[in-house]
Amino acid sequence: MGLTVAQAATPTGKLVSGMVALQGGSASEVKWLAPFSSTFIVHVFVPKTGTAKEALYRVYPNGKKPGGTNCVSSDVSYPCFEVTVDQTLHQNSWVPLTLNHATSTQWVLIKDKGYVTAVTDNLGAAEQLNLSAQVRFQDMVRVIGNRYQGGIIFYIDRTGEHGLVAGRKDLSIGIPWYNGSFIATGATGTAIGTGLANTHKIIKAQGAGNYAAKLCADLVDGPYTGWYLPSKDELDLMYRTIGPAAPAPLTNVGKFDSRATYWSSSEDSADLVWVQSFLFGDQGNIDKLFPFHVRAVRAF
Repeated sequence: MGLTVAQAATPTGKLVSGMVALQGGSASEVKWLAPFSSTFIVHVFVPKTGTAKEALYRVYPNGKKPGGTNCVSSDVSYPCFEVTVDQTLHQNSWVPLTLNHATSTQWVLIKDKGYVTAVTDNLGAAEQLNLSAQVRFQDMVRVIGNRYQGGIIFYIDRTGEHGLVAGRKDLSIGIPWYNGSFIATGATGTAIGTGLANTHKIIKAQGAGNYAAKLCADLVDGPYTGWYLPSKDELDLMYRTIGPAAPAPLTNVGKFDSRATYWSSSEDSADLVWVQSFLFGDQGNIDKLFPFHVRAVRAF
């Protein structure tokens, strides 16, 4: 089944580079495995030297049928799709592999099974040597602002597979940070990725009670546990990516109270903790006894 393509700007997503080591007349296939199971827009890079009018790519969402030699899109268990790219029209640019010019074409690929391959046996020697050696898998599930695993994605790491979600609503509109007394808990981490350790330290030092970090740690949302009070930088990232400061169309998709102040888990001293105003965006440290808003976070 032949598919068509449309040119696209440089995509985001997981870059997978492969080596092209082909000889004239080779029937080799250059293969790129999906980095993880998800729904992707798949882009290939056409070199500036690309001259093949029918550079052929195949997409195997579930892998290749054992012993199969034909590419059949209607195979329920092992579908295969062929995409022909006219490299002369897209030199030195990224091109999505699409169905009938639909740039929104998305492919559901299974980790360690699904893959994209460049087929070379229909090309001349010079054309083979100028095939793309790069593919980008643009994950359409793990996207900032999307609902995912009990929350709303506000951070994705370099792998494209892992990140952070904010809870879908505030756990409290007024609860203190401390548990009745001013003590140093050692929860001094401020960077992205330190909120969970901070939360553990706060609870270890303060014990049972009704306070911000404990409220987050006790949260169970369906099958999702492991929630915590965000660090200073995690809190600011929520404000800027899914909060009131996020650019449209993501402006406050997290449904934060834009007039409120939110607790972080980052302790400044035995008496003070970092907070953030979601009205003005500024951060400052304040006494642990005040009742502020709480939004939980979890990693995926």
